[in-house]
Amino acid sequence: MSVICRDLLPLKYFERIKLVAGQNGLDRTVTWPYVGQTSTVSQWVHGGELLFITGIAHSADKLADLILECIQKKLAGLVILVGNDYINSIPEELLAQADAADFPLFEMPWDVKLIDVTREITDLIMRDKFEIKKSKNFLGRLLFASDVDYRQMLDTAIINDIHLLEYKFIAVFNVSHPADEIMTDAGHDSLEDKLQHSVDSLCKEKQLPVITLVYGNNVICLASAPTQEKAAEAAAYLETVCGLLSQLYSGSNLYLSFGRPYADVEQIKISYQEAQKALLLWKKMGRSNHIVYYSQLGLYRLLFKIDDKEEIREYYHYNLGVLLQHDSKNNSELLETLRQYLYCNGNLVKTSQALFIHRNTLLYRLNQIRDLLGRDIDDALVRLELLSSIVAKDYLEE
Repeated sequence: MSVICRDLLPLKYFERIKLVAGQNGLDRTVTWPYVGQTSTVSQWVHGGELLFITGIAHSADKLADLILECIQKKLAGLVILVGNDYINSIPEELLAQADAADFPLFEMPWDVKLIDVTREITDLIMRDKFEIKKSKNFLGRLLFASDVDYRQMLDTAIINDIHLLEYKFIAVFNVSHPADEIMTDAGHDSLEDKLQHSVDSLCKEKQLPVITLVYGNNVICLASAPTQEKAAEAAAYLETVCGLLSQLYSGSNLYLSFGRPYADVEQIKISYQEAQKALLLWKKMGRSNHIVYYSQLGLYRLLFKIDDKEEIREYYHYNLGVLLQHDSKNNSELLETLRQYLYCNGNLVKTSQALFIHRNTLLYRLNQIRDLLGRDIDDALVRLELLSSIVAKDYLEE
């Protein structure tokens, strides 16, 4: 996971550096230490840097402008050197400004060697990047390698200090790019990279141990917990993360799917396959709720286990074939009408709203469906068979 401001506090050379404002922002990610040499920094930073400046030639007004600039550029925080040759203390109005924005503001005694502090932060960031790389390689091999020695993988996890708790599951964040976002400019993170970074940061804030990996349009997340109950809590938190990211990246379509939790490390791949199946099926069905659990798919889980796909095809054609033929010849929407009617438990008002049609239009279509099928679509067993057939059709077309 990424280094955050909070991780700096226990460092040897950081212990004399005092947090004076912005405590609620200590979970901001630190990408690099940067020593500012100019009165403005926007053109020199990307975001995420921890900025170090002296108080020389900085009036209170200039410092206020600089803090605002740092906040707008999404820097991790600001460290101001204080002392007789700099400024004796940071003005109260600047502390209030930083607190209001949850922007970490530190003061550093002039006699602390800046080179020691920045080198220690850099070393921490580089070690963190190395640990992240090891974790991602571990997860990638678990999921995609064809010749995995799971005993060796467990040894690798222990050697590399990769902690996997008793129950392990995969969650997949899937993102659809906005229509105007064709490709990522060189030097800029992709949307998936940004999502991964956000997931890592939010999980670290919650102290939820996860390993994430970008794969295509997916951010794959391996989470683990000591009990089934804690695994359910971890999944619920990832749902919360999905909601936050959906707001943050509102121009994109974000889905979240879950595989089941397993105790054995070799079953992590099964959990991933389950999450992928659930994701593909859910997107095909176009459900308004973008979060799906494989464990809650009901009949679809049985279909996933049937190897004879032709038998499934014959089953749904037997029950729905006449509607499919009618829709194909007449460019009608009888099958979709039946689907929504069954989804809405036969409620005419809800069905017409779901289809955006008038109630009389719905009644006309339902009469057509009854005539073509020659069956009572208000009979519970008939409804069950028709809905099962629609489910089977969706499954084969996922």
